[in-house]
Amino acid sequence: MKKFILLTLLTISVFANAQTTIKMEKQPSGLYKVSCKVNGAPMKMLFDTGASTVSISRSTALYLLDNDLIDEDDYIGTAKTRVADGGIVDNMLIRLKDIEIGGLHLKNVEALVTSSLTAPLLLGQSVISRLGKITLDGDILTIHSSNAASLSKEKREELDAKLRELREILKTDTEADYKILDIIKRIEKSDELNEYELFCKSMSESNVDQHDEAIRDAETWIEKYAIDTDSLNMKMRIYFVSAKSNIISENGNKELGMQHLNRCSSYFVKDTTAHFYWHHLPNLYYEYGKYKGNGFLEAILASKATINHFLKSNNVSLKEINTNKQTDSPLQFYFSFLPFLYIEHYRSINNAQWTDNQIKMVNLTSILAAKLGNQQAKDFCNQNDLDYRKVLSQKELDFVGIED
Repeated sequence: MKKFILLTLLTISVFANAQTTIKMEKQPSGLYKVSCKVNGAPMKMLFDTGASTVSISRSTALYLLDNDLIDEDDYIGTAKTRVADGGIVDNMLIRLKDIEIGGLHLKNVEALVTSSLTAPLLLGQSVISRLGKITLDGDILTIHSSNAASLSKEKREELDAKLRELREILKTDTEADYKILDIIKRIEKSDELNEYELFCKSMSESNVDQHDEAIRDAETWIEKYAIDTDSLNMKMRIYFVSAKSNIISENGNKELGMQHLNRCSSYFVKDTTAHFYWHHLPNLYYEYGKYKGNGFLEAILASKATINHFLKSNNVSLKEINTNKQTDSPLQFYFSFLPFLYIEHYRSINNAQWTDNQIKMVNLTSILAAKLGNQQAKDFCNQNDLDYRKVLSQKELDFVGIED
């Protein structure tokens, strides 16, 4: 049986040993109540160590919205929860930028919005676990701060220099992201992350597909540093991390992801070194296309733009590909995605019967991918009696519509 503790904050004192104590007063109901601040607004919430999440009532959510303490960017999505009669309902999931308890601030906390207007506000383990070690002794709640000593200035500078070194070798060292995250953990045990460290953490979390964590840390970076940062390059990369992770993650806000993607696209189009942007661009449009149900044509256009970028950056012409002078080229990845996108697009608009031109487009784009060495494209060509070694005519290349 869940044990609900209703805490009422009377006094807060901080001892020399860095422990925060909260004096509690028992209510007639036998429960306890805790005073806190949610996005700066004073509130009282049930403290439930048996609950997994934070939940607020619909009336509380409306209050926060009416007072501009949350906005549409804080909407994450929906989450399924079980109600008293055993049924499953969808509840809104939002992000609370800050919950303050006993002077401790917890950033970017996910909260369920219940359908009830009068349901009690509930603090679950998603917040309690982030307080660190806590003990309850009668009417005293104690929050034990970390005993780790802050890193020396010299040690912090050494670790930051190592982060910069690892960021430089990411393209050649596939383990660099994990090494970066290991260093970040060492810093977090003792100190709050600075602008560059949080940037590194968000980027590496995205690279190793820890998308929910990347969303949380990227949005924290945006909130803390985006306005005042001196680095437009860093800012745009963080926006891209949030875009990518929001679009790919099942829990992400895909509309916010597309807003961020559009925000940084003009910057990366001009940045010829931003290969990570071009590498992910077609897939992000594809994932958004699946979400919207009709966005595959946008993914095709993004894929062609990506192909054009890498043709130019690798100083390769379409003629060289067509005449079989670029076999086993890294460019095969970008070309192989194109026929796949056309297949998805045609299925979405006309699943029953493809036109001759639609079949022709899939065949020609598959031939170009096979010429570059892509094995799946080669298998497709062999299964459909397509000779991918023969040189395509200029008319056929014009039909595909890839600029040279």
